[in-house]
Amino acid sequence: MNKISRSGNNGGSKTRSIYEKLVSRQRLFRILMIAAGTLLVLLASFISISPKRYQLTVGMVPNVTIFATKDVVDEVTTQSNRNLAAAAVTPTYKFAEDVTEQVMTNLDNMFVQLSAVRQYAETLPEYGPARQYDKEELEYAAGMLNILTLRDYQLITLMNATATQFDELISSMRSAVRNTMQGHVSQGQENIAINSIMQILGYKTSVGLLQNVVHPVLKAVISPNMVIDQEQTDTAKEAAMKAVEPVVYKQGQSIVVRGEGRIRQNQIDMLRTLGLLNDNEIDYRLYGGAVLIVLCALCAMAAFLWLAFPGILNDIRYLAIIYLSLLMTVLFSFLGKSLQLIYLTPLITGSMLLTLTIGLLPSLPVNLCSALIGSLVLSSSASASPTDLGTLLVSSVLAATLASLILSRRSIQRSPVLQAGAAAAVTGFLSVLGFGLLYSNNTAGFLERALNMGGGIVIATILCIAGQALLEPAFNLPTNDRLMALSNPNHPLLRRLLLEAPGTYHHSILIANMAEASAEAVGANALLARLGGYYHDIGKLKRPHYFKENQIGMGNLHDQTDPAVSAAIITSHIRDGLVLGRQYRLPREILQIVEQHHGNSLVAYFYAKAGEPSDDSSFRYDSIPPQSAEAAIVMLCDTVEAAIRTLNAPTPEEIKAFIWKLIKGKLDAGMLSNSPLTIKDLYTIRDTCATVVHGIFHERIGYPDSDKQSPLAKMRSTFSASRLNPAPVAAPSDAIKSEAK
Repeated sequence: MNKISRSGNNGGSKTRSIYEKLVSRQRLFRILMIAAGTLLVLLASFISISPKRYQLTVGMVPNVTIFATKDVVDEVTTQSNRNLAAAAVTPTYKFAEDVTEQVMTNLDNMFVQLSAVRQYAETLPEYGPARQYDKEELEYAAGMLNILTLRDYQLITLMNATATQFDELISSMRSAVRNTMQGHVSQGQENIAINSIMQILGYKTSVGLLQNVVHPVLKAVISPNMVIDQEQTDTAKEAAMKAVEPVVYKQGQSIVVRGEGRIRQNQIDMLRTLGLLNDNEIDYRLYGGAVLIVLCALCAMAAFLWLAFPGILNDIRYLAIIYLSLLMTVLFSFLGKSLQLIYLTPLITGSMLLTLTIGLLPSLPVNLCSALIGSLVLSSSASASPTDLGTLLVSSVLAATLASLILSRRSIQRSPVLQAGAAAAVTGFLSVLGFGLLYSNNTAGFLERALNMGGGIVIATILCIAGQALLEPAFNLPTNDRLMALSNPNHPLLRRLLLEAPGTYHHSILIANMAEASAEAVGANALLARLGGYYHDIGKLKRPHYFKENQIGMGNLHDQTDPAVSAAIITSHIRDGLVLGRQYRLPREILQIVEQHHGNSLVAYFYAKAGEPSDDSSFRYDSIPPQSAEAAIVMLCDTVEAAIRTLNAPTPEEIKAFIWKLIKGKLDAGMLSNSPLTIKDLYTIRDTCATVVHGIFHERIGYPDSDKQSPLAKMRSTFSASRLNPAPVAAPSDAIKSEAK
């Protein structure tokens, strides 16, 4: 047992190390994605908010074509070209005399003081390599250094160094520094030289001395012996800048073309030089306020998701959908503003799509942020009134919330989307109508806005249906619609499982029923758990007859197979399942269940059959323990179904006790450490599984004359008996056999 435990930990540590590296890279990518997405949303919002009625500003799409009235120099582009030319000039270096000897002298002086500090430490009572020093001792030691400043932990490392270590350090450092300084150490590249010396010393010096003493010493003494000849370099840069010809726009040449690109700073400067730009000051308060509002909205959204739904921010697919919805909102708002149809804008399209893809509660903060940004952009239109911001914001929030509530109770049909759209359209119409009654006397005007609001939501509904059809396969999302489609028994993969591995198929059906009931009982995703049960063993399709449930009417192929080979075949169904799942484009969440439903557990039957070797790595699943509640539930249900059939006519209490023994075994083995399941959830799962599996042992009416049974009835009876009471196989124990699967 001790051997198993030790080797198991080693295997788990290796797997955990690989997993942590993968997670680290994914975390970096997510951070970059969040930063880029936030920047894009801010940039898009800033550009969209720029009002046409004020003046031409940087970033705007010009609505007129403006020609140069005379020759004018593009000073910005010209200066940029000159700066690039100057930056391309290679600095001129000159050799500094006596730098090497000065560096060595300074190094020797430092060694003297460092040696004095170390010798001082030896004079202290109870001196030893692990001695701790009080504040007064460290202050006195620091006072002995007048050309180098060391922190307390650095002083401690020095003071605890042995005489041999210190002497070896001095010798190695002198040699390494002199060899390095005999070469060229260019100005600005001192760190490269220091790192080179550190690498050389790393083979002979302890890590503590290297990091805490050597590095600050090198930082203090290393000086460049090749310094920039500033005079010659500046002369070369000036010559390069003068050689650049100015960029000139000739008279009659277009500076700004209507609808072509966005206005740049050089265009603004040229227009100002020509006197063709409105002299009104730019409204920095407008832009600054808008950016602050958008930034605060994004930060509040991110904080809510991070605190309440961290899994959303940890999934790149959902991050991409969130930022796509925000950018979609900005784009639609900009188009509505440009067309002067601000109330006809399909503002809640992104909100409806988010509810369909990531769920009701996670989508709510994103929907609020989206409504705020969209309303802010639309209200910056020249045709907007002061009350439009509040009207658009409240109306879109109300409509989006109602639509999300309806969509959260959706089925496989698209009709709930239409129902949600209809209800949202009515809500949007009535809310805008209410604001019109409050703040306007123009009945025709606010009635038109109310109708446009309803029409915009209808457009959003149509776009939502189209967007859902595109997003679900593009991101391979586990939406309810997609999961329901995958649960169809006519799915090609399930059909293959039924025909090629019927035992595994029926086993998977039972697991799916148990997992669904258990997930529903603990508040997990019941539909996802059910699909995980359906597909968790699809890898057995590659070698179906090597698994006991598919060996009806035939011998056990493992009887003549080496235990290590048998274990490899058994464990390979995880890898084969992932390959097959990706081939059929199963969602990532289902693939994670396929991958994790055995964790890194031991194939105990073949391990015992092999004589329990000290290295059990060949008899373990090469995976990680379940990371989600659904994967953990499928693991537990799989374990229960595999082992429960070893019982003979158990009572309900015996079933519960046996199931809890199995669950506790997984808990003690660390298979549930990374899942969100609580102890209370485990008891709930036990009770739910007990209720489901109790049907396996239900009593049947006996038939007195079995000889008169039909051939089909006899076949069914035989099959049922073999499933309920499998024939014993020569093995160390029934408990071990139950885990061989």
